[in-house]
Amino acid sequence: MPVTIRNDKELGEAIRAERTKKGLRQVDLARKASVRQALISELENGATSARVETVLKVLAALDLDLAIVPRRKAEFDPTEY
Repeated sequence: MPVTIRNDKELGEAIRAERTKKGLRQVDLARKASVRQALISELENGATSARVETVLKVLAALDLDLAIVPRRKAEFDPTEY
């Protein structure tokens, strides 16, 4: 089921949920994605400024894709982010 992600925290929660669902440890995912384990931890905690390329590598290692879809909510409040 698709997950709507609108901030770093939600991205981290989605990555953690998929990693645990697949029975992977952070170090296992890091090896699959060719990144440091610390980066996986940072991503999962919403505390990273990782490059998009790196996030895409982590998502690919989890067999996930990034999709861009129109917002369902008409108004946009940049202070939410």
